[in-house]
Amino acid sequence: MNAPVSTLPWPKRLALWTEDNLWLIVIVLAALAVRLHWNLETHPAGEYIYSDMRGYSRRADSMFQNLWGVREYDAFYPYGTHVMLWFLEWVGGRTAQTKPDELPPIYAFVSGVYAVYGAALAGYGYALARRVSKFKVIPPIVGLLLVFYYPLISLGGYFLSEVPFSLCLTAASFHLVRMLATGAKRDAWAMGIWVALGVTLRPQILLSVAFIGLYWLVLRKRMPKATIGLWVQALVPILLILAFSGWRLHYHTGRYGIISENGKFNQVFGRCHNSKITAYPDTAKRRRTSFGPPPLIQLAKRAQRAPGQWPQLDPVRETHIEYKGYIGDDDILQTFIDECVAETTWTKQVEYSAVNVIMQWRYNVMWPDSGKRPWQPYARKWGSFVTNVLAVPALLALFAVFLPRRNLALGVISLHLWALTMIGIFYIGGMRFRAPYDPIIIVMAAEAYAVGVMLLVRLVRRLKDRTGASETSGPAPGSES
Repeated sequence: MNAPVSTLPWPKRLALWTEDNLWLIVIVLAALAVRLHWNLETHPAGEYIYSDMRGYSRRADSMFQNLWGVREYDAFYPYGTHVMLWFLEWVGGRTAQTKPDELPPIYAFVSGVYAVYGAALAGYGYALARRVSKFKVIPPIVGLLLVFYYPLISLGGYFLSEVPFSLCLTAASFHLVRMLATGAKRDAWAMGIWVALGVTLRPQILLSVAFIGLYWLVLRKRMPKATIGLWVQALVPILLILAFSGWRLHYHTGRYGIISENGKFNQVFGRCHNSKITAYPDTAKRRRTSFGPPPLIQLAKRAQRAPGQWPQLDPVRETHIEYKGYIGDDDILQTFIDECVAETTWTKQVEYSAVNVIMQWRYNVMWPDSGKRPWQPYARKWGSFVTNVLAVPALLALFAVFLPRRNLALGVISLHLWALTMIGIFYIGGMRFRAPYDPIIIVMAAEAYAVGVMLLVRLVRRLKDRTGASETSGPAPGSES
C-alpha cells in the first residue's frame, strides 16, 4: 500500500508535484519569456504613456506628491490600477517625481511585473481548464494558446487594468471551482482575496459574484462541499475591501458610493449611443475632462466605411455631449439617460443593447492598438480569430449553466460570460472590455469544440455500426433476392 503523499520526504513530494504539473511549469515559463521580451524590448510600456495610461500614471504620481491628498477626480475611476502602480513604483525604488519630460526608469520594473501578471494568468488559465474540462487534451491547448495570445500580451504592454483584472478573475474562478470540488478553506479565502483585488480594478466583477451566489442558491444540493461557512469566509476580504472603498470615495468626494463614480457616465453611452462626453469646469478646483469609448468612435467612422450597413452609431441626439460640472455628476448624467430613453422607442433601446453586446465580439479593433499603426494588423487578425473561432462555441457553452449534471464547473464559469453580456446590454461593449474575460472564454470554447468532436465521433461510429449491421443481416451470397 502506497504511503500518503504528505508523509513522503520533501524531495519526493517535490518530484511528484513537478511531474504532475509539468505542463503548468512549461506554460508559465514560456508565457513569462514571451511577455518579458514584449514588455521590455518590443513594446516598453513606458513609451506608451498617453490617454488612459497617462491618467493612471498621473494619479500614481499624485500619491507620491501627497499620499493623503483629497482629489475628487481620483474617485471617478476605480482606484486599483493607479494605487497598484504607485505601490510597484514605491517598492521598485521610486521616491520622487522625475523631470516633466523624462520617463521614470522605474517603468521597466513595472513592465516586468506586468509580464509576471501575464505569465501567472496563463498558468491559472491552464489550471482552470484542468478543473473544468472533461478532456485531457484541452488544458495544454488552452495553456499554449494563452502563452501566445496576442490580445492579452498586447494589453500587458500598457499600464492598464485589463491584465491585472483578468488575472484576478481567472484566479478567483480557479479557486472557486476547486472549492466546489474539495471544500477547502484555503480556496475560499484565495477566491475572496482575488475577487477583492479585482473589485478595486473593475467593480463589474461584483455582477459575477451575484450570479454565482444565485446559482448556488438554486443548485446548492449539487454543491454539497460549498458550505455557508466557506462562502462567509470568502466574503470577508470582499466586504472589507468594499468598506474601505466606500470610505475612500467619501474621503475624496464627501459623497457615498462603493468603488468609483463612473457607472452613470458609462451608462450614458449605452442609452444615448453618443461617441464622446466633455465636462467643463464649474469651479476653480475642477478641470475640463473628456472621454470617448474607442468602440463607439470606431462605430461612428463605420458610416464612411460601410454606409447603410447595420450596425451604425445612430445617436439619440448629438454624438458629442457637453455640459458644465463634474464629469461624474450622477444627477446630470441621469438626466441625459432619462432624456435619451424618453426620446427613443423601446425597440431602439433594445437595438442599442444588441449593438453593445455584438461589439464585444466584432465591429471594432481593440484599443490602444487601434490607434497605433504598427500594431493595428495584429489587433485586427486576433480580433478576427476571436470572432470566427472563439465566439460561437463560447456562446454555445453559455447553455452549460442549464446542464449542471453534465459539467457543473463549466456552468459556473459560464456565469462570467453571462455577466459580461449583461454589462453590454446595460452599459457599453467593445473588444477591449471583453478581453479580460478571454481566458474564461477560451476554456469555454475549447470545451465546446471537444464536446462537438466527441458527439461527431459517436455519430460516425453509430452510422458505421448500423451500416455494418445492415451488411451482416443482408442476403447470403447466392440466395435469391
